[in-house]
Amino acid sequence: MTSTATAPPTPRSRLGRPFGALTTGVLTSNASDGFVFFAAPLLVLTITKDPVAVAAVTAVTQAVPALFGLIAGSLADTRDRRALMLGSALVRATVLAALLALILLDAVTLPALFAALALFAAAELTFDISSAASVPDVLTDIGHLEKAHGIIGAGQQVVQGFVVGPFAALFFAWSAELPFALAAVLVVASALAMVALRRMLDDGATPAGPAVATTGAPDPAPGLTFRERFAGGAQEVWTNRPLRDIITLTLLLVTFVGFGQAAYAYYMIEYLDVPTAVLGLVFMALGVGGVLGSVTVHRVAARLGRRTTLYVGVLLLAAGFGVVGVAPAGSAAPWVTAVGFFAAGVGSGWWNVLVIAARQRLVAREKLGRVSGFLTTLNAFIAPAASLAGGLVTRVDPRLPWIVAAVGSAVTIALFGRLVRAVDDVAAPVSPHVPASPGGPS
Repeated sequence: MTSTATAPPTPRSRLGRPFGALTTGVLTSNASDGFVFFAAPLLVLTITKDPVAVAAVTAVTQAVPALFGLIAGSLADTRDRRALMLGSALVRATVLAALLALILLDAVTLPALFAALALFAAAELTFDISSAASVPDVLTDIGHLEKAHGIIGAGQQVVQGFVVGPFAALFFAWSAELPFALAAVLVVASALAMVALRRMLDDGATPAGPAVATTGAPDPAPGLTFRERFAGGAQEVWTNRPLRDIITLTLLLVTFVGFGQAAYAYYMIEYLDVPTAVLGLVFMALGVGGVLGSVTVHRVAARLGRRTTLYVGVLLLAAGFGVVGVAPAGSAAPWVTAVGFFAAGVGSGWWNVLVIAARQRLVAREKLGRVSGFLTTLNAFIAPAASLAGGLVTRVDPRLPWIVAAVGSAVTIALFGRLVRAVDDVAAPVSPHVPASPGGPS
């Protein structure tokens, strides 16, 4: 600890090999999920042109956490998180194999697709909650949460913007089953990364820290019942006012974002007349912006402050959605929407990383899973309604959801920005279970 304060190690040694293995697993898993959820709306368009059916793809995947979020969160706090991530990867691989068989047999129906997506989303949720709760466990210094999440966020944006975005639509145009086949390969790669992480930690590569257990599931209160663990996430959020304020603002923003982009495939392809093969290239701009936002957020926040950076990030997101919403149809559409997606990507990178890092400083490590599960459940009741509402409004005017999302996000940060004042107040952890960094976040 003393040597860390006087002579900071290199970024690689700060984050450690277990963090590298976890990040590899997260990114390959994210790529798999991206191919599935990007290709699914395109698959729906081969069955029906109804924008509500397209938006229903998003609604189905968002509704799953309402039923499974609390369970996944509690499991992340009471079971081996690496085993949960490995198991969820194997479940998704099985689901993809079944879906591929249906596509090859030309037997895909909307009910079958939605059922497959629901099961896939449940397994994905388990992986995401367990991996997010594991980040503080694999870091050698809790003070580098912004940097760690910035790296993960940048990697996710690279995956989505430079791999999934450009190639998912192109691969689908070549062959409907190709994106799903690649997703299966990637989810297996994610499982292998989890095996490697387990071996590293079992061999003693676990960073020092009182909340880290060899099982990957720190739990200081083993006597709690399953129901008490469910209630624990809600109680933690309700009694921790800074945490509650940050989450309230986040849920408002997520609602507007979900409403705006619910029927994005219909808007881009059917309304703006963007070719399917070009759609992925347009989304590359979102990836570029997201990478830039994620890798610069800790430096920008150091200069401007976390709260100001979060304000600017939300306003950039709003401006980007506004540009997408007013883009002209035809040959100029890809260029104009690319500008909007770039701005939205930068803004999202900034505010997402800051909110996640603040939340993990405000919550004890052994409660991160159940808090994440509770938040996922809250979002699950909001996001599907927002997505379906966006699909219905798209029937009236395909531009309107984007404009509403842009104006709503800007108004939200203007009226409720006071709720994020706690983002600047958590430079030092407030939870007695989370060790403080000698020098604070970098």
